[in-house]
Amino acid sequence: MFAPGVRIDWGQRIIEVDAEIVLRKGPLELLACSPHTREHESILVVRARPMHIFQAMGLIGLEPGSPARYDDKQDRLLAPGGEPLEIKVRYREGKAERTVPARKWLLDVQRRRPPVRINWVFSGSRTFEKGRFGADIDGTVVCVVDFDTALITVNALHSADNELLWLEANTEAIPPLGTDCTLLIRSATRRAIEVRLAPDGTLRRDDIPVSAPDLARTVRREKDDDADITVLLRVVPGVPTDRIQSVVDSLVRAGIDRAWIKIEQGTRQPKNGKPSKNGTNG
Repeated sequence: MFAPGVRIDWGQRIIEVDAEIVLRKGPLELLACSPHTREHESILVVRARPMHIFQAMGLIGLEPGSPARYDDKQDRLLAPGGEPLEIKVRYREGKAERTVPARKWLLDVQRRRPPVRINWVFSGSRTFEKGRFGADIDGTVVCVVDFDTALITVNALHSADNELLWLEANTEAIPPLGTDCTLLIRSATRRAIEVRLAPDGTLRRDDIPVSAPDLARTVRREKDDDADITVLLRVVPGVPTDRIQSVVDSLVRAGIDRAWIKIEQGTRQPKNGKPSKNGTNG
């Protein structure tokens, strides 16, 4: 454990934060808040100190940006920015463990359905005089409206005025009140699913044979979790061009967008012992 209520999964580079469901119905200003702050407008309460979450995120290489702020020179409110994040919630349902994108617990007020995508960012919170960390004071852990103390928020401007709130709790999708769960935070930068193409045309992932449909299911699952994915096709030396094209076509037929596929040619080891340059296209 990194700090009370905060753990780091170093292998997956994921921050795990203990949480509890405290709201299932009503308009939202936050997804997660600190205790005794904004539970009336937040689905989750987390007991970890926001500064400790901030520090853990920094340790896995996440870069903070800035929350919503007013720019005097431009005379306008600027949208939050920071490293893109993927946020999920893990919980138990009976004997089964479930992990879902956080957006599925939210409901777009206008469209009456969960947002297709939410672009979460590591905004980092403002710091007050004497180094007081804003999110520690306000309890603004994961926000969906314009708080300048937001540790994590969305990268667009959304008013905190009650009549203009854009999200509400998706009651049917949220487990019962009091359910313990874990907030999972990781980078949302594009991740690669690496597969190896052998001379006989077979695909292997982590040295295990994989079919085009199996790979497509993996990609769809990752896309459902709001991740940006590249299928990195590492081609062993000696595979003819027409076979490479045939495999790419099979991946596309299985449902993988051609734009997500990147081909990396393997290297041959020449007699002088120096590898040749990689050939790359995609």
